Amino acid sequence: QTREREKAEKLRTYQSEIKRFWIAVLLTLPLVGQMFFMFGEHGHHNELPRWLQLALATPVQFWIGWRFYDGAWKALRGGGANMDVLVALGTSMAYGFSLVVTVFGANSLHVYFEASAAVITLVLLGKLLEANAKAKTTEAIAALIRLQPRTARVERDGRLIEIDAALLVPGDVFLVRPGDGVPVDGEVIDGSSSVNEAMLTGESMPVAKHRGDRVFAATANGEGVLRCRATGVGEHTLLAGIVRMVAEAQGSKAPVQKLADRISAVFVPIVCAIALLTLIGWWAFAGVFSTALIN
Repeated sequence: QTREREKAEKLRTYQSEIKRFWIAVLLTLPLVGQMFFMFGEHGHHNELPRWLQLALATPVQFWIGWRFYDGAWKALRGGGANMDVLVALGTSMAYGFSLVVTVFGANSLHVYFEASAAVITLVLLGKLLEANAKAKTTEAIAALIRLQPRTARVERDGRLIEIDAALLVPGDVFLVRPGDGVPVDGEVIDGSSSVNEAMLTGESMPVAKHRGDRVFAATANGEGVLRCRATGVGEHTLLAGIVRMVAEAQGSKAPVQKLADRISAVFVPIVCAIALLTLIGWWAFAGVFSTALIN
């Protein structure tokens, strides 16, 4: 039940992010589209009214892009600087400069609303692709879990009874008939058969099982009957271990992502420092603040 609630919550969050992304696309397309009509000597006459550009870019900057401000604040508060800092800083400068130009009617200067909106939309697309990949992995694991039988035939007091597989305990003797799925991990104590373990190993050929061999939950029995003793039940089966490791892997960072974080921890401050020096240098030598800020 907890896993189902988590899955439902993640699905709602993902669907909400999808809606935000498409809203961002709809708001950004007019800003980017106008650029195709701005080539040539009189191209600036074909741009959208600046107040309309401001109206389109503002929701993208502060509503859709709020996650980048939040991520940047948390990174800076923790004493680091990640890519959210660059996204928030770069888009804020482009938007802020364009806002000032629009409000004060400086028609001789270009506005960069399309740049700030496009950057936020494209970075959001990357994050959605990452979330989609994780969701597919989670769904593949959920499909494996559904292969595990819900009931098991267990020997109790000399009789064979059918009980909920979740009630099995280590040491219980259970029977796996031809075509049935194995309910829990166990050891064969009688019988012989072949078991399809492709869902665990990827091996397409069934594996022969005899007395003393191990069987695993959710694998499919072949033509024989197997009498087994339970060795791993509930969260202690091999399948549950795989599910747990995948969940931990999704919640942690891959080595290449850790490397990227270490690089960005140096890269981001260097980029910010170069940008600041560029601002000071152009302002000092050219004397025009707007040109210095743009550069």
